Amino acid sequence: MNLSLQLVVDGVAIGVIYGLVGLSLLMVYRSTGVLNFAQGEMAVFCTYVAWSLIVSLGVSLWLGFAATVLFSFVLGVVVERIFVRPAGAANPLTVMIVTIGLFMMFNSFQRDWWPAGPKSFPSPFPTGTVEIGDARVSWVSIGILGTAACVMICLTALFRLTRVGLAMRAVVDNPTASSLMGIGNHRIISLGWGLASAVGAIAGMLAVNLLLLDPSTAYALLLFSFATLVLAGMTSPVGVVVCGLLLGLLNAVASGFKLIGTELSIVVTLLALILVLVVKPGGLFGKAPVVKV
Repeated sequence: MNLSLQLVVDGVAIGVIYGLVGLSLLMVYRSTGVLNFAQGEMAVFCTYVAWSLIVSLGVSLWLGFAATVLFSFVLGVVVERIFVRPAGAANPLTVMIVTIGLFMMFNSFQRDWWPAGPKSFPSPFPTGTVEIGDARVSWVSIGILGTAACVMICLTALFRLTRVGLAMRAVVDNPTASSLMGIGNHRIISLGWGLASAVGAIAGMLAVNLLLLDPSTAYALLLFSFATLVLAGMTSPVGVVVCGLLLGLLNAVASGFKLIGTELSIVVTLLALILVLVVKPGGLFGKAPVVKV
């Protein structure tokens, strides 16, 4: 096994990306009770938009990122209002089927609107490495960790320190009571979808600093993000981030074994997930339901 600090940092970097997409899934799930199967595809679709702005149109790097985040927010709001809200009048199963249809739609857009083949994405982070002891850690991984930390701090501040965040928490905790208090539930839910889409887009643009931009990138993002969400118990935002870090780290460490390698490391990670859920079906951070009698 060749386990180095670089391997660990890379694992944590990809893990924090899984955590961000998991957070976007959790925001939608807690506000609507629906798992958005299109979240990974929406993130990669927005990353393609960023690639077009920066590479094809020559927009500056940071302006392209900012425009993409704004576009992704609007996209999330539009998806909720046009596709999800009308279906929500039926039942959650209908909404889930709608999100699967959105998954296929965004995947088709990526394959039809952009040239085939993996694409390299311009990185905002410096190239090269920094020496820490005997190990070398890439600036890209450090930049991803720093950016993800900033996003999580901003989300925490939004939910805990602003009136909008308080309204969103109220809608999640008790939609009926929040509606009686004058909070527009539909407006807050649309805002939540937009915010989740924006966080997913940021995660997608971070992910392509480690991976090539390709329609299949969404599959890995969605798979591990769902795994992160389930492992955390589908309730705790902090738990989602922690479980994302654990899965990314486990995947990186497993790939360091010559017997396992990169391909089988995914199998090892998912087997570990299954084992944890067998022992603790509610997830690592899930709470057992309380039945009042």
